[in-house]
Amino acid sequence: MRVLPGGASGLVFLCLSCTHSLVLGCDELPAGHPLWIRLAAPISTYSARVGDPLNAVLTQNVSCGDHVLIPMGTPVQGVVRGRRKVGLGVRHETSALDLEFNRALVTPDSTVFISARVEEVENAREHIKNGVIHGVTSSDTFQGRINSRLRHLPTWNPYSDLGLIVFKATFPIFPEPEIFFPSGTDMRLRTTARISSLVLTAGQPPEVMPKDSSHPEVWADQVPWRTTSLKHADADLVNLAFIGSQQQVRAAFLAAGWRSANPVSTHSIARSFYALLNNGAYPEQPLTTLLLRGKPSDMNWQKSLNTFERRDHLRIWEWLPNGAAEPVWVSSATHDTGALLSVRYKGFIHHIAPDIDDERAKVIRDLNFAGCVQSVEYVARLFGSVSTPNATGDLMRTDGALAVVKLKECQPVSPEISADSSGSNFKPGNRAFRYLRRDILTFRSDIFRANILYGVYDAGRMTLSALRHRPARLVDSKDTLAVPVQPNTTVAGLKQPED
Repeated sequence: MRVLPGGASGLVFLCLSCTHSLVLGCDELPAGHPLWIRLAAPISTYSARVGDPLNAVLTQNVSCGDHVLIPMGTPVQGVVRGRRKVGLGVRHETSALDLEFNRALVTPDSTVFISARVEEVENAREHIKNGVIHGVTSSDTFQGRINSRLRHLPTWNPYSDLGLIVFKATFPIFPEPEIFFPSGTDMRLRTTARISSLVLTAGQPPEVMPKDSSHPEVWADQVPWRTTSLKHADADLVNLAFIGSQQQVRAAFLAAGWRSANPVSTHSIARSFYALLNNGAYPEQPLTTLLLRGKPSDMNWQKSLNTFERRDHLRIWEWLPNGAAEPVWVSSATHDTGALLSVRYKGFIHHIAPDIDDERAKVIRDLNFAGCVQSVEYVARLFGSVSTPNATGDLMRTDGALAVVKLKECQPVSPEISADSSGSNFKPGNRAFRYLRRDILTFRSDIFRANILYGVYDAGRMTLSALRHRPARLVDSKDTLAVPVQPNTTVAGLKQPED
């Protein structure tokens, strides 16, 4: 047996030790790691009981470098830890749901024990606090807030009690206070403890595309980086491109549970107004027309859950790079977080989340889970990182990379789970029950909120909220912040954000 010199043997030992430590560093996940899941069965505060089982699937690989720790499609199970039901509204005004997910079934013979709580229910009107999902207040609607605040005005005001009675009779619209999430609802979990004893599996190597005229590095900088409004104001940033036929693009978004937008009409405006009043969903709500080099979008897609205010959406344009034989489909994707009826813009407008790279990741995650993605490549562009306002003044931040998604024939990871969670018509109880509950909840709201003391508190709360949550300083598009990058280069190590 050949004996290595002392220095060489020490170097080999050091390399082996480092390699061993790196591998061991991937066999566990620290607390605080995000997990994206999709419910495999509905859950509701109206029917759930403490101790009921929960079933979901992982919609994104949990990875460490090139190694997959928990693969996409893995069943994830949990339990209902707590539930608060509104019922008739005599005891409770709002509902609550406490869910815990505690194991992932990696294989039929291999179970990974986890501890994870809900951090976000995607596009839900409910809010999360300390891992507990809290339902909406039935009277906390657009017209309910107006009603409550008009009560604080003097009785000689034109908005008298008779006017309020007429207002209530004209808009008897109340959102469902019970929590209901159908099968297909996406959630982001956050682990609360370390996950250990994970088995490493090699990730699929990325597909290498030949660098001809169709390669993204060749044409990425040709893609217009900004859309415009009908009034020629700078609008959304282009951050996605799809390679495939028009039929493949349509099939991919349909398989992922996205819906096309309705055109603007009297009917769609009425539905939008009702959804705003009801704090409910309108899965096909119209999108504002944006232009790419003067051309309106060829396709519009969106995905929502149970509220008019929150949705994922994107517009897609057909675009032919110089010298290319086939067109590509470029897109601007953003996430709506709030809605209002704007006098200035003469219609409904939405506020968006500033980190548009998160929405880019959401689109890729959905299409990948639907089995429609062959490869993803992130290509840097000349302008680099950007912080700039859109057409309505909302801040947008991006790393500047164009995510190029090559599509294939869809083969869903979990075809038994619905990809479309929008449009559920959950109404627990009969009409008489719901009518009685509505009156009880309205009476409770009037008792606690329709008085001058609550009016002073409400005004102070709104003032403090406005002072604490001032919008970030918007950077004029002429003064765009950019990090220099080499042109026509793929960003090394740039991956889809986990969170």
